[in-house]
Amino acid sequence: MIRSTLPIAALCAALAFSSTSSAQTLGCVTGGTGGPIPVTGTGGGGAFPNTPPTSPNSFTLNVASLPPGATVVTEVKLIGLTHTYVGDLHFFLTAPGGAQHNVLVRRAGSCDLSGDYTILPACTGGTPYPSSCTTVLAPGAYDQFFGTWPSGTLGIFNTPLDTIPAATGTWTLTAYDWAGADIGALTSWELCFGLPVPPSAPTGSPALTAPADGSSQFGPSINLTWAAVDCSTSYDVDVDGVVATSATTTFAYNSAAGVHTWRVRARNATGAGPWSATRTFTDLGVPPGACIGQELRTFFAQNNGLGTGSIVYFDINVTNPAGLTLSQLDTNASGTIGAAITLDVYRKSGSYLGFETDPNAWTLVSTGGGVSLGTNQPTVVDVADVYFAPGQYGIGLVITGGGHAYTNGTGTNQVYTNADLTISTGATQSPPFSGFINTPRVWNGTWRYNCPGGTPTAYCTAGTTTNGCVPSISATAQPSASFATTPVIDISDVEGQKQGLVFYGVDNSGFSPLPWSPTSTSFFCVKSPVQRSFVQNSGGTANSCTGTMVLDWNLFQQTFPNPLGSPFSAGDRIYAQAWFRDPPAPRTTNLSNALELTVGP
Repeated sequence: MIRSTLPIAALCAALAFSSTSSAQTLGCVTGGTGGPIPVTGTGGGGAFPNTPPTSPNSFTLNVASLPPGATVVTEVKLIGLTHTYVGDLHFFLTAPGGAQHNVLVRRAGSCDLSGDYTILPACTGGTPYPSSCTTVLAPGAYDQFFGTWPSGTLGIFNTPLDTIPAATGTWTLTAYDWAGADIGALTSWELCFGLPVPPSAPTGSPALTAPADGSSQFGPSINLTWAAVDCSTSYDVDVDGVVATSATTTFAYNSAAGVHTWRVRARNATGAGPWSATRTFTDLGVPPGACIGQELRTFFAQNNGLGTGSIVYFDINVTNPAGLTLSQLDTNASGTIGAAITLDVYRKSGSYLGFETDPNAWTLVSTGGGVSLGTNQPTVVDVADVYFAPGQYGIGLVITGGGHAYTNGTGTNQVYTNADLTISTGATQSPPFSGFINTPRVWNGTWRYNCPGGTPTAYCTAGTTTNGCVPSISATAQPSASFATTPVIDISDVEGQKQGLVFYGVDNSGFSPLPWSPTSTSFFCVKSPVQRSFVQNSGGTANSCTGTMVLDWNLFQQTFPNPLGSPFSAGDRIYAQAWFRDPPAPRTTNLSNALELTVGP
């Protein structure tokens, strides 16, 4: 202990003798008390972090005077510390004025402690803590550590040591042991004072988390994320050689279609750390719309509702002679805004009336998810597409993750119609198919659909060939299960005088387009399995974009033995794309964009 009666020369000698090599420490006060940890028995008896252990021990140190010029605490030295499990141990410092500050909070690892340990302000040159620790933690200097402690709990704050004001008086070091079966002891402790310590630059590089390396993403906004790095206050984000900054571990990158390379490094006021490993991702361009067809809306004016797991019933009457394909729903969802909800779509032939308690009358035909926008807002639910032939159907929508918000029927607010269908409402029930039937009730929502007679839809991104051609696929009509239409698939702007073909698949569910090769501009846009058509020559002039390819869909289906998907039914989907030779290109080939077709009656 430093006593104020020492001459200045002796005082300086004592300070110099007890200080560490830290350039900012001006002197240390020795002579803190020691004792067992915990006071009696083993640790535990509390509940981290809100209820402290039952047998903590506190050690005092009287600071009679401060080193000249010292303004803050710079080190806490734990002399002769032993303990059988570092992961249980917690030290905090109480200043003479009563403020409490964490020093070390349950450092990860199953190792023991035995020796002298110095705790320094974080990021000021302490020995890096080992990534795994199962024996004895080597004595030495380590950074201050707050673990998962919520700052301010039990009046103890996560305060950097070199921001704790230096002060004379009695300081107290308290030791908590948060779990049973472990014991230890402290011989003595010391407290060092000096000037604020500038942090060292981050030493670690960020671990990139998303998007996955080599993955494909729909743009234009790509969210880049990574893990935090100790001692960092911000991050540099390098995408394709252009560096931007981010204050957090995420960066919204305004992307363009194509392949992008990115990396991240941590930074603080002192400097920057090392760059992370690089990753690539491919921006597929703007995603295709979830729905391209028509819609019929009731209204959003809730005055009643049921909770999660409830069902709302109504009838639809499909009057379009080609039928229609349900692709998306809006619904009025109660509950937490931002919560994930799920809608299960049940169907039966004829009206729902009289079948509300007969589960065997119903078939689950589609399921979809969305994010609740709250009551009286249209929560969008992208359901799996399902075809409805002309006729009447009972519909039951079961919601989970939120509740159904709906309106009481009045007789004048229960029927909605357009040129393709009529919606007649309705009733509600909880649980589905067995609970009390509430009627009349009006579903608040939008029924969004495609008509089989609509236009085939292009999607995905075409490659650019070695001569700058961008092949484009289209079709003259939608296919028909009865061959009532004559669809012809055309591909224009193909490299001239090249061999090629059209291929197709029948199920793109859950599929994201894939790069044709790491350096190719083409994307494979059709989920396997696929069916190839006949090989053909693109014609036109070599080294120009005058080539074309054509596939007569009906002729191919009628002449090729057992083509994929045959026989087709109304409402089935077909996903087609063109492939052709381009020898100088990556993988010596290129692809067009893709086409989605819907089979009609």
